[in-house]
Amino acid sequence: MLRVLFFGEIVGLPAVRTLKKKISSFAQGKGADFVIANADGASDGYGVMAETAGELLGSGIGALTGGDLIYNKKNIKEFLDNDSRFIRPVNLPYDSPGKGFGIFDTHIPGITGESIKIGIINILGRNNFNKIFPNDPYILSEGAIKTIKKRTPIVIADFHGGTTSEIQSMQWFLSGNVSAVIGTHSRVLTADSRIIDDYTAIITGAGYCGGYYSIGGLDPAIETTKILTGRFSYSKITKEDVIVQGVLIDIDETDGRAINIESFNERI
Repeated sequence: MLRVLFFGEIVGLPAVRTLKKKISSFAQGKGADFVIANADGASDGYGVMAETAGELLGSGIGALTGGDLIYNKKNIKEFLDNDSRFIRPVNLPYDSPGKGFGIFDTHIPGITGESIKIGIINILGRNNFNKIFPNDPYILSEGAIKTIKKRTPIVIADFHGGTTSEIQSMQWFLSGNVSAVIGTHSRVLTADSRIIDDYTAIITGAGYCGGYYSIGGLDPAIETTKILTGRFSYSKITKEDVIVQGVLIDIDETDGRAINIESFNERI
């Protein structure tokens, strides 16, 4: 059995620094064989810089996924072209920097032989995003998954969606064809984790990694004032009491079927 640990969206450098210190012991304590994290807001809540992505990938995270903020920082495009461990949404235009899916190797302790291959795909929804214009997520994800499954039955999909209905529709669209469909972007940990069609593990919201006293990792006073006044203000990352949220997924490595999914929500 393969155990995959997926961290919800990392928000801000305080969370990055905390994860760098704690990730190895945290993953080991959870019995994880492979670690994935969504890094769409890792630098300041609004994108990720190349330096930040490099730090995360050097800390024990095996793969990063993105979302609608993937190209917000200037130096990330070259990084995406040069490091295939950071996956951008698959349904962006064909010539976009980076790759929309990847296949990674890991080993399960106590099992000898060849490494286990894990396919990971990042998909961007089309609802409630007004600064990025993705192509059809259904058609393009289906084609990419067919390519992945020629090499491995294990496929983890991060669907970065602006509405719960769109995330859940993708879960049912891919049900029985992928090991898991994990919803990101809302920075809220939902309570609906389960396995559908006796094959695919799902959760609508994988939560976030960031300050506990916050709105999705951002200062509550500033975010509330923006809503009350209708005026723009720069957001601010909260630093105190970093929490990590996400899911653990147990997968049958022989056929890619999810056996169990459970969420976590812990201060570290």
